[in-house]
Amino acid sequence: MKKLDSNQDKESLQEEVKRLRKENKKLASQKDKLKAKYDKTQKELKKKDVRKITLTDEQSRLLSSLFPDIDSLL
Repeated sequence: MKKLDSNQDKESLQEEVKRLRKENKKLASQKDKLKAKYDKTQKELKKKDVRKITLTDEQSRLLSSLFPDIDSLL
């Protein structure tokens, strides 16, 4: 009985690892897209010579969650 349980645990752990890797890949892709969009916006702002960005609370929270060190820049 123990061998069966350990095999099932091992399989379920492997499935969990696969799921987490897939989710991690998806989140990394989303982060890359948002970073590219952010960089593009930054370049546009530099072209327009805009010195200050006004963000909503929701935007600030999103940026803080994606880029933890961004609070020091704002």
